[in-house]
Amino acid sequence: MKRRTFIHQLAHAAAMPTLFSSFGINPLNLSSYSLLSNTLQDGNILIVLLLNGGNDGLNMVIPLNMKSNLHSVRPNVVLPDNKILSLGTNDLGLHPSLSFFKSLHDEKRLKIVHSVGYKNPSYSHFRSMDILQTASDSHQYLNSGWLGRYLENKHPEFPEAYPSENYPHPLALEMGWNSSLQFTGTKSFTSIVSSTPDNFYEIINEFDNHYPSTNLGEKLTYLQLMAKQSNAYGEVLKETYNKGALSGVEFPRSNLADQFKIIAKLISGGLNTRIYKVEIGGFDTHGSQVDPSDHTKGEHANLLSQINNAVQAFMQEMDAQKKSDKILGMTLTEFGRTVHSNGTNGTDHGTVSPMLFFGNKLDTSVLGENPNIPSRIDGQYDLNRQFDYRQLYQAVINQWLGGTSTTSSEVLFKDFDNVQLIAKEYADLDGDGVGDPYDLCNNTTPGALVDIHGCELFNLPQDNYEVTVISATCLGSSNGSIQISATAQQHTYNVTISGQDSITLSTENDHHAIISGLAAGSYQVCFTVLGQENYQQCFGVQISEPAPLSASSKVNYSNKTVHLSMDGSTAYTLKLNGKSFVTTDDELYLDLKTGLNTIEIATDLSCQGSYFEEIFVSEEVLAYPNPTIDWVQLYVGGSDPNVKLQLSDLMGRVYVSQEFEVPVNRTLELQMNSYPSGMYFIQVQGAQVKSTLKVIKE
Repeated sequence: MKRRTFIHQLAHAAAMPTLFSSFGINPLNLSSYSLLSNTLQDGNILIVLLLNGGNDGLNMVIPLNMKSNLHSVRPNVVLPDNKILSLGTNDLGLHPSLSFFKSLHDEKRLKIVHSVGYKNPSYSHFRSMDILQTASDSHQYLNSGWLGRYLENKHPEFPEAYPSENYPHPLALEMGWNSSLQFTGTKSFTSIVSSTPDNFYEIINEFDNHYPSTNLGEKLTYLQLMAKQSNAYGEVLKETYNKGALSGVEFPRSNLADQFKIIAKLISGGLNTRIYKVEIGGFDTHGSQVDPSDHTKGEHANLLSQINNAVQAFMQEMDAQKKSDKILGMTLTEFGRTVHSNGTNGTDHGTVSPMLFFGNKLDTSVLGENPNIPSRIDGQYDLNRQFDYRQLYQAVINQWLGGTSTTSSEVLFKDFDNVQLIAKEYADLDGDGVGDPYDLCNNTTPGALVDIHGCELFNLPQDNYEVTVISATCLGSSNGSIQISATAQQHTYNVTISGQDSITLSTENDHHAIISGLAAGSYQVCFTVLGQENYQQCFGVQISEPAPLSASSKVNYSNKTVHLSMDGSTAYTLKLNGKSFVTTDDELYLDLKTGLNTIEIATDLSCQGSYFEEIFVSEEVLAYPNPTIDWVQLYVGGSDPNVKLQLSDLMGRVYVSQEFEVPVNRTLELQMNSYPSGMYFIQVQGAQVKSTLKVIKE
């Protein structure tokens, strides 16, 4: 498995920081289309539909004014004239399997873009798809995708600060099992890959290790970050999916329809992810593209039918949810097919192909001219490219996803001629995310934060504030504190802290204050600025207190060692059999002596409590013969000169209880011929011995 795929399936996300910050504005006054909008509210949604394999655009969108020539040069796949779904304008028709797309056209919800491709096209599936997903020139090799770079451009703190209070939902979601290059950013992956959100399971148990600043340490830190982010986002997907409920629209049975159905359910459950990817394969139709007895049937017809039926169910569900105004769908395939048909009822790798867009806010005029089809083809013939695919990416970014005048050059590395994708009544000339019909301030500075009317709002950078927490010294001590300060000292600030009186930061206190006497718990620190009614910047902080000392032991008597586990401090004072030492390890092994061992554990804070344990490690004691008839010999290990021996039965009756001198051969003999048959217990105890044996008297 490639490293990129492995890390992506580990799965994108960032560990939640201890300190979350909201934007410096009341969220209710923030446009959901704003460049700085969050995933707390719904907003414009882009759905990228990948047609893997190279779609035959001439049999999907048919230039009706070229029917005669189409019959001449592609007789083995051309559609019968009376089956084509005429659009009534532009001399265009659709494949008979695309009846819902015909309805979308009639409802002014479909846009057709002719002959989309790139200069010096490649006929390789892999190279061509890489070019489309990275938005590169044909001779250029990039390791990041256009949507990944776009999301990083909009979210420069991703992935380290995500998910966060304002961005609790994934930025992008890819349906299926594998990640695509288009969502790979320059420093991380920007999407989550999911196939069944309701069956999400935790990738790895929560952990928070600190790794050294080495090459290996940085990689481990990144993997930890991705795993924690995956857990957090996975739970969101599971929650919203299970909460979602569809309106009753029946989705067909196909893999593509299942992908759209999951997205519809996530949206209904409140997921505010902005970009989705779905895909369908099988378009590499070198053979059996059509049924030779009926060209309206075959592999291509089946694929287009799956697309038609899946999009129909999805858009009808969005209509029912009143969410279709938020939807923009686009098709994308690596290249088109040849103009001429081959001898196996199919077509081969071509160059350009039309793109289809569907949604409620489109400028539905057709982009480009009907392709020119010659009446005869000798050798290789390619349709002329009319649009660079990046022109459409630029239009999507700037007209739908909230890009600014510089976004195209930053994400696509150059600017392209503008094409009108979204209807002008939804246009946004100043790029502030508020459509011109609703924009009362249509000259906003690029990148500025705006309200729902498109007017710039007062804002201060998040690092204008410093909020430092000092934890409580001990359990229940209530002596924690929060230090606050502000950098921009031309303002006067009012600061509210949960459960405390408000504080003013001004030149009188050098814009600095300390709030003391705080108990352990969560606090919200909110700054407002005098004279700026709608401005607020809030931080969530946690005052902690030391936990009680926790310790446990596990003794290995055969090896005479003890395994100690400790929690609650960064350093521990241990005393083993009267000898003290300090350790910063949470776990360690200690050697034990034969006989009684004492272990004491404490921390620098007496209020955390202490731990004490006695462990007796006995020398070996053996009994033989066992079972016995009249006597039993006891081997007593160690060096004790005397031991106490007690013999008792199952009823607790004691037959022998006395001290014996241990001979040089360390063997004692105990006569049992006068005792009744049965089971007996022999207890042997000394300074180095503490053992109980079971002996059977026959």
